[in-house]
Order: sequence, then C-alpha cells, then structure tokens
Amino acid sequence: MKNKHIVLFLICIFASTTHPLIIESDKLETVLDYISSPNTLIIFDIDNTLAHSAQELSSDEWFCNLVNQKMAEGHDYITAIYYALPITYYAQFNVPLVPTQNSTSSFIEQLIEQQIPVMALTTRSLFVAERTMEQLEEINIHFLIPNVNQDDLVLPMPHPCFYRHSILFGGNNDKGEALIAFFHWMNYYPENVIFVDDKLKYLLAVEKALTHQDIHFVGIRYSGCDEQVKSFDAAKAEKQWHQLRYKKVH
Repeated sequence: MKNKHIVLFLICIFASTTHPLIIESDKLETVLDYISSPNTLIIFDIDNTLAHSAQELSSDEWFCNLVNQKMAEGHDYITAIYYALPITYYAQFNVPLVPTQNSTSSFIEQLIEQQIPVMALTTRSLFVAERTMEQLEEINIHFLIPNVNQDDLVLPMPHPCFYRHSILFGGNNDKGEALIAFFHWMNYYPENVIFVDDKLKYLLAVEKALTHQDIHFVGIRYSGCDEQVKSFDAAKAEKQWHQLRYKKVH
C-alpha cells in the first residue's frame, strides 16, 4: 500500500532519530501502516475526513464559500468567519452527516477494541459540540483515549477551545497549539501521533507544534473527498438553504 502514497512533505530533524512525515491517501486504513509503538495516538479530523454533510448545504466547502464571499466584500478572515457562523450553525443543526467510507465506523471501533487511543481534532467550535456529538452518534462514530479524563474541559486558548469525549473542538485556534495545550493540561504525552486531515495546512500546523516535543509525527492528507469538494455546487447549496428556511417558516 505504501508505494501508492504520494509523498507531499518530508522534513529531517537532525537532532532526532525520527523524521516527521506527511503523505497522502484516500483510505483511512492507511494509519495502520504507521503505528510504530503501543503508545501511539491516532487523531482524525471530522469534516471531509471521517464524515461529510449529506447535502451541499452545511458542508465544509459551503462554509468556506461563505467565508470567501465575506472576504471578497472586504472583511478580514476572522471577521468573515464570524459572519458565516450563524447560518452555518443553523444548517448543521438541520442537516445530518454521512461517513466518508462505508467502513469508517467499524474501522474506528476496531482501533478502540485493540486499545489504540483515538481522538478527533476539529475546527468546529464548542457551540456545536453537542450537535456534533449527535451527528456522530447517528453514524456510530465514537472515540476513546484510555486512561485520559473524559470530563468536559475548556482549555485556556485565545479562542474558545473545548474537549468532550475524546473530541477537541479547536474553533479558530491553531490546531497544533490546541493539541499541545490539551497534552499539557491532561499530562498525556504519546510517543507517536498519526494525524489524518483533508487539509494540508492543519497537518503542517500540528507537525510544527510537535517539532519541539519528543513525539514522532506522521500526517496523512486524506484525499477521499477531493472530488466532492471540487464539484461543490454553490447554486445547489443556495437552493437547499432556501428550501430549509421555507420548510422551517411553514
């Protein structure tokens, strides 16, 4: 399987005997090729990695389109996000998720049964934490880091950052910095981290954050939703938005 992977990024840290690595794959099961010790933590992004919206509406690409529209109007990135969030939340509370692969749920369950720690790291915020848990429950996706406190936790970060049931809701925080804050707060330090995300920038953020930690990093740029993202139909999403609003009003 490894010879099919496209190597995107390779950095050598000369003071270390291990090398951070980022590869690309359209299969979640690729993580099995990189579990190098029992103390390995597998981290999954949610949107367009483990699951995606059942419609164009509420999809990650729809949200990005809304943000880009606001930036085109002259707003900065963070302000554009805040403009887009209210209708995004509304859509998320009305549109379910579907798994990216038929095997997604059973594969994660298999990892947990083998006592491999599994968590999610998402840019979704604490304001949709409950809804996200509900959406994941509907498609039978759960996470577990054994021997790590599962109580709700708000981390001291520049933006709201919330942990619940092995999901770290990073919001607008840097994903790498949020993860390091989580490790420090929980006093939990895995020997290896395998992080799967559809966006390269988040893999690089986590790789950078782990550079000065004694933690080996492998990033997997999940490409299984690439065609879906490329074919995003903004007009269709707009029609679905109006249909949802009409349904709610009537």
